[in-house]
Amino acid sequence: MMLLTYWNLRMNNEPYINAAGHLVLDYISPDTIILDLPFIMTTGKQLTKNMPYLKVEKKVVGEDVAAIRLLGFQDYHGIIYLNVQDLKTEKCYNLSWNMEIDDSNIWFWSLADMVTLTDGNLTLTIKI
Repeated sequence: MMLLTYWNLRMNNEPYINAAGHLVLDYISPDTIILDLPFIMTTGKQLTKNMPYLKVEKKVVGEDVAAIRLLGFQDYHGIIYLNVQDLKTEKCYNLSWNMEIDDSNIWFWSLADMVTLTDGNLTLTIKI
């Protein structure tokens, strides 16, 4: 509990602009952020606590697809941490990303919302 309290005190909950001058993270409310990364495929790049998303995670061979719920988020020293729960297994874990890396060719996981998935304009490219 002490570590969690220390962690929360160290979070700044302020917009994050990376070294390239790109506004990567912006806090809209205590429950919603904008995470402007190429592999965040949600309406307006927004992520909201307690909302469901589809996660695609790269594996050594193939991809793992799961329905997840966003439980929370926090940033610390340029790293964004998304606490999520798998809706099928109820397992909770963190997804993290160094916000200094915003190359569209590099990603290990991706999140999409139902609006984006059901929009006819969505194009997914998976490089092998």
